Amino acid sequence: SLRRPLLRAVELLASAARRRAPDLARRARDRLSVVTRTGWLCLVLLALSAWAAARLGWQEARAGAGVLALVVVTAGLWLIPRRAHAVTHELLEPRVTVGDDAVIHVRVANPTARTLLPVRMEMPVGPVEAVFAVPTLAPGAVDERGFVLPTSRRGIVTVGPVVSVASDPVGLVRLTRERTEPQEVHIHPRTIRLGSVLSGLMRDVEGAVTQELSSSDVAFHALRDYVPGDDRRNVHWRSTARTGRLMVRQFEETRRAHLLVILDLDEAAYGTDEELETAVSCAASLIIATMREGREVSLVTQTGAPPLTTAVRALDALTTLKAVADQEDLARLTRRAVAAVPRASVTALLTGSRTPAERIHRARVGLPVSTQPLALRVDAAASLHSTPIADIRVLTVPRLDALPRAMRR
Repeated sequence: SLRRPLLRAVELLASAARRRAPDLARRARDRLSVVTRTGWLCLVLLALSAWAAARLGWQEARAGAGVLALVVVTAGLWLIPRRAHAVTHELLEPRVTVGDDAVIHVRVANPTARTLLPVRMEMPVGPVEAVFAVPTLAPGAVDERGFVLPTSRRGIVTVGPVVSVASDPVGLVRLTRERTEPQEVHIHPRTIRLGSVLSGLMRDVEGAVTQELSSSDVAFHALRDYVPGDDRRNVHWRSTARTGRLMVRQFEETRRAHLLVILDLDEAAYGTDEELETAVSCAASLIIATMREGREVSLVTQTGAPPLTTAVRALDALTTLKAVADQEDLARLTRRAVAAVPRASVTALLTGSRTPAERIHRARVGLPVSTQPLALRVDAAASLHSTPIADIRVLTVPRLDALPRAMRR
């Protein structure tokens, strides 16, 4: 009669053990991770010395085992939990531009009623690590310091978390405790104001009449017979009275200026990394200038078409762009961009110095006739000049500062 309840209890215990096994393994791994390589070597030497002293009776091994045991026990004292410091770190500007300084403010306070001993702290800042020592803090004392993050390259840099490090003088154990949460710094590409240069280009095509017919717009085209579903506000009553059947107005669609920026990220198109950075900055300048004019803008690259709802989100999207080893040439990228944004009225192609003229011409063939094309080719070794290729004008830009003059040409 007791066999079934016993089997059930054994099954429950086994199931609980299986569920807790990963958690127990993780905890054991975390506990063992505090021992450094030097610590494991010391433990191995301690075991060998103890074995030699017990089995072989070596006095030297016994002395060595005693010294090693004292060192191990002393190192274990550093793992005793201490009263935690109150640590915060904040970014004065979570979004900066290339070339600007991002300042990180770290504040360490003593919230207890007792004096806290010195502690070593570390803070990862991107690929490097900032190390600083917090001095002895009296009750209520605060230690503040600032760090400057260099922003020579565009990208996203993770700052933090700040960790306190407890390590013995010999280096046998190393225990870290996270005190803050990591934060991200967006290093935006440089931009330059284009002023009225882009405004004039966009106004040239704003309100341009297309060949597409519409049932409601501002450009009158013709009259036609009424079909079910037409808006009765467009009924032309004089023609209806003259012909004896309902006649409605037919319109031609007008197109509002919409800029499509096609940014080539193919690493084979650029001679240097700086050329790609200049191309990204040129794209950012065109996008921001278009948004300031209150007009629509879209961006298409080999990695996709990020949404450009606001200027900040547009710069965030440009911050993450990287060169790709791409098999999609500029012509296929252009066709895909046109399919994604078919109503663009102005199209800007941005590429590097290694893109030949015939490839730019093939990309132009993929653009609709109704769009106004423009090509920017970044070449750091060339001078500012303009070259016509068929009906598209290719502007060679050596650096970002030359973009306004190139657009005026």
